Amino acid sequence: MRHLIFEQAERYEVAVLTKAAAFNEMAMRTHYIEPLQKLGVAPNRMIGFTLEYNEAGKVPVAFIKDYLDKLLVALNSLGVKYLFCTDAAYFKTLTKMSKAEPHYGYVLPCKIQGFEHMQVVLGLNYQQMVYNPELYQKLDMSLQTLADAVQGSYQPLGHNIIHSAQYPSTYDDIAAALDSLHQYPELSADIEAFGLAFNEAGIASIGFAWDQHNGISFLVDYKPIAGATSAPFGERWDNQPVKQLLLKFLTSYKGKLTWHNASYDLRSIIYALWMKDPLDQKGLLLGLDILTRSFDDTKVIAYLATNSTAGNVLGLKALAHEFAGNWAVEEINNVLAIEPPKLLQYNLVDCLSTNYVKAKYYPVMVADRQEELYHTLMLPSLKVIIQMELSGMPMERSRVQEAKAELERLEASYLKVIMGHPLIAPLEAKMTHEAWEKDFEDRRGKAKNPDKIFPKDRTFFPKSVFNPNSGPQLQRLLYQEMGLPVIDLTDTKQPATGGDTLEKLVNHASKPEDKAFLQAMVEYIGVTKILSAFIPAFERALDKGDGKIWLHGGFNLGGTVSGRLSSSKPNMQQIPSGSTFGKLIKGCFSAPKGWIFAGADFNSLEDYISALTTKDPNKLNVYIKGFDGHCLRAAYYFQEDLLARGIRIALDDPASVNSIKKLAPDLRQDSKAPTFLLTYGGTYHGMMSNLGWPEDKAKVIEANYHDLYKVSDEYVAKRLEQAAKDGYVEVAFGLRVRTPLLKQVIWKGSKMPYEAAAEGRTAGNALGQSYGLLNNRAAVEFMQKVWDSPYRYDILPVALIHDAIYLLIRDRIDVVTWANRELIKSMQWQELPEIQHDTVKLGAALDLFYPDWAHPITLPNDATPEQIREVCEKALGELEPKKAA
Repeated sequence: MRHLIFEQAERYEVAVLTKAAAFNEMAMRTHYIEPLQKLGVAPNRMIGFTLEYNEAGKVPVAFIKDYLDKLLVALNSLGVKYLFCTDAAYFKTLTKMSKAEPHYGYVLPCKIQGFEHMQVVLGLNYQQMVYNPELYQKLDMSLQTLADAVQGSYQPLGHNIIHSAQYPSTYDDIAAALDSLHQYPELSADIEAFGLAFNEAGIASIGFAWDQHNGISFLVDYKPIAGATSAPFGERWDNQPVKQLLLKFLTSYKGKLTWHNASYDLRSIIYALWMKDPLDQKGLLLGLDILTRSFDDTKVIAYLATNSTAGNVLGLKALAHEFAGNWAVEEINNVLAIEPPKLLQYNLVDCLSTNYVKAKYYPVMVADRQEELYHTLMLPSLKVIIQMELSGMPMERSRVQEAKAELERLEASYLKVIMGHPLIAPLEAKMTHEAWEKDFEDRRGKAKNPDKIFPKDRTFFPKSVFNPNSGPQLQRLLYQEMGLPVIDLTDTKQPATGGDTLEKLVNHASKPEDKAFLQAMVEYIGVTKILSAFIPAFERALDKGDGKIWLHGGFNLGGTVSGRLSSSKPNMQQIPSGSTFGKLIKGCFSAPKGWIFAGADFNSLEDYISALTTKDPNKLNVYIKGFDGHCLRAAYYFQEDLLARGIRIALDDPASVNSIKKLAPDLRQDSKAPTFLLTYGGTYHGMMSNLGWPEDKAKVIEANYHDLYKVSDEYVAKRLEQAAKDGYVEVAFGLRVRTPLLKQVIWKGSKMPYEAAAEGRTAGNALGQSYGLLNNRAAVEFMQKVWDSPYRYDILPVALIHDAIYLLIRDRIDVVTWANRELIKSMQWQELPEIQHDTVKLGAALDLFYPDWAHPITLPNDATPEQIREVCEKALGELEPKKAA
């Protein structure tokens, strides 16, 4: 336990508590003491104390309690009343709160017995600011809270933010309240719902606010239970009269509605108010057109205003915390467990907070030149996403069960290989013996008369069985028993055992049984992930009564630094494609009767974009002169190997380079792994670790890669050098990626910290990956054409996955012909100045999936109806013999 006196005094009112690693007087004065002095708290009222960690750098609760027993006694003897705690783990123990984050800006009582007179304020470790300067706002709020508390002027966050509120409950009062809203040109809006899935959400209540302090909210399908004194306080009912009032208002309101995470609210409202059933596309599109004709989404606004390599939090509660405080309700996952007045106030505070977030972040978005991107691509993308989320992807229930059975069979076969390794039985024997010894020691330790305690009979003691899902057991087997090298570490500096690490270890294992074990483990992890992450979601798919089940995932705009879409429940971006299990999973997806499941994937989009943006001649020549990219890289990487085989390659001759495909196919294949690693900022160390290559070979290939692509390297280096000056890099469509660490260092300087280099890699990768937004743009343009065409009910967007657009197309030749022409035209768009080129053109081709996603039939671009029929007939003819086999 160490302490710091900032100015001598007999007693100290405030204790600044921070971990030993941050216990630096100059830094603490700069970040805590001097700002507090400016806020009116004199240095002679403050003292600093360390918060200790154990030898492993961790703080278990028992360790914290033991340390606080001593610390609080010392602080009490000094007259301390306020604890400014800059450590979340210690804060949670001091206050007995399960979470720390929601309590920034609050003064909480100490819950440690005997010290309840002390008050606790959550602060931040100043060292965090280096990685994310945005945290200064949170630190300033914490310091202000402490100063207010010390000076007797503290008011909880969110105090009195509601200036006026209406909570109408009768039909007439709700009608009058909605009519009164037409006077406002802009409103924020928010619903509370019964669930997350669109078909379960409904509208429990809805709120509207015209500024940050005034608004209304009312119950819709939440019916209060008269006289209820405990949960449930209400029941769900179909309140058609009020829903019709709401539909009428939303249809007639001419102003702008602002939502936070609009896709959730809008899909729930569309389904509740406009759709007669889950297949009602006419109702869907009518509601979608009405609700998206003039709207804003503060989640997207905040994303564009804060997107950073340091990460950002986009939840409404976090974004509006300094305004509304911690207004979260624990029971919000079950609204019927919340009393109606509390629910309505919660709903209204959401609306007020949405207006606050918009007022705070919209000007930042404008100042950072993100407004055009917001209006031309982000908001239009939301409209497509909402239709996708309400449409879903069609599946065959029987195929899901067949896939599950096959995956379980594979899982068992991999497990058999794993458990059959010759080291498993001896390890289990050791584990059993250790468990037997521990059992004896534990019983002796707890006994009043330990001399009377004896070991159990080993014959009947339960056998310990190796668990391949146990990290510690796998660590022991891999690194102690097998003696494999530790090539990766976890965040806690333990030897890693994840799937990626196991794949690398295959290249380090010398014994056949070890290789077989590792390969089986890799496959086992893959299959168990599918069984746990995808199959349950497939089994929960919605039966809409049309003979199919429908998978409705979520697509997240603003979920990645690069701007690419992410997805959840399930994560469709991780759906197996080229893996062992890809065909099995894709075989579950097939169109309902009268429809065709289809998709178009950009042609090698990242490779094209890299060539076009960097203007690297060796990348452009793949498309201009016809080089095979893998052969070209193999020719550069493995020059000595090729010569040793008597193969001489003329590096400027496409025919000579491409001959490697036949003459040295193994080297062509071997070029792929290092290319992927080096493309994304890896080094020769990665090749040694991932591939098991010796240092000299890895260094040669790294040097040859950078010689081949020196123009690309110079392009990325210049962009990152500029980012270090500006504090951000602009990627596709002008999307800003903020780089707070690069701003503080000299790029590529001798003392550049590892974290800054990692940030540089993230920003560098975003330079290319951000052009995944071209997929959004193509989908937006194409769907606008669909909505304006006679085919608005005949072509449905169902998913955007990576660089591909997936659709359901009516099984009519005119619709397919039109979709094939117009979709590919949208995907050939190349108007961004940095990707324009006379010769190198972006492109794609439309696949019709029949009988399922695993069987694509590729259509030529601009194919006529006759050509489409011919291609399909040929494909079906080839499919019949396979079916028979």
